[in-house]
Amino acid sequence: MPTLSFHAPATSSRRIRAAARKRGLPVSRFLRDAAESAAGVSPGGLGRELERMAIDALGQISLERIRRRAKDTGGDRLTEGQVAALVKATRRARHG
Repeated sequence: MPTLSFHAPATSSRRIRAAARKRGLPVSRFLRDAAESAAGVSPGGLGRELERMAIDALGQISLERIRRRAKDTGGDRLTEGQVAALVKATRRARHG
């Protein structure tokens, strides 16, 4: 599991530790639950939310690569009709 760390002033650190102790939780669990609550997801759901964000980021990277490749090959200047014709021809070639 990845480790996160941060620095807090002594007064904040004491308040965090006291709140965790009051709830009978380790500080790490208390902070994780607080982060999940702040993110608007159920406990345990923060991992799923982070996974969705990672997938979105990969999608953005892929989209940028597609745009760059289209620009390099002149594909960014095609009309909708030309794109449709190109897609149709490619599908015919693949499927016979």
